[in-house]
Amino acid sequence: MRGLEGKVAIVTAASSGIGKGIAKVLSSEGCIVHISSRDRAKLEKSAEEIRKETGKQVNAVPCDLTRPADVTRMLSEVKKKSGKVDFLVINFGDPKVAPFLEITDEDWDSSMNMFLKSSVTMIRSILPEMISNGDGRVVFVTSLTTKQALENFSISASLRAAVVSLSKVLSIEYAKNGITFNSISQGYIMTPRLESIARRNAEKMNISLDQAYDAIRQGIPARRFGKPEEIGHLVSFLCSSDASYINGANIQIDGGVVRFPL
Repeated sequence: MRGLEGKVAIVTAASSGIGKGIAKVLSSEGCIVHISSRDRAKLEKSAEEIRKETGKQVNAVPCDLTRPADVTRMLSEVKKKSGKVDFLVINFGDPKVAPFLEITDEDWDSSMNMFLKSSVTMIRSILPEMISNGDGRVVFVTSLTTKQALENFSISASLRAAVVSLSKVLSIEYAKNGITFNSISQGYIMTPRLESIARRNAEKMNISLDQAYDAIRQGIPARRFGKPEEIGHLVSFLCSSDASYINGANIQIDGGVVRFPL
């Protein structure tokens, strides 16, 4: 992709799964990548694996998105090390999956910090410099729950939809500054999160894990699960100069799961 070499990117929740796949692709395209997650040991291991695979600079900066002070510290460390942020890829951890009445106030507070407060804090921090440079990319990684409601996913559906709307508003306000804001609503990607969902379904329906995976797969027109790197390729395109006219979009990448045409 054009315009990625030497650019500085932050990818949050990137110690595994989709975030790690995104970081790997951006690194392979020549970006200086900073990855964050709450598990320091797992994060360091992922950074080292990506460095070995791509031969590029990847920095691990531990951060718990549910803790505002952690987010501020992470941003400060990245700026101190790289001096700027060209691409901000806001990926999130996994919120609680449960019936609505089993979700506590603490669950909601923690998730609102993770999805909304962290997004606001990060964008406020990097936006002035992007405005000054006349360039920048912000990509939110959300979920198909922004498009299609799923039982027991009330936190995911409501708060991920909120950041999609935030992205749209910011795309209008800052397009004149050469900055794009876009979001991705991905479907079933082969990650530890998908495994946990399949295991929960297997226990609930008293079937094997393989049968639970197959039941999910049957609902995907493509008849397969996505790969984290496939999300990474979409993100790298949205960050490239080739995508400079794509702004305010919410892009589905789900093998055809969401049936709604709009």
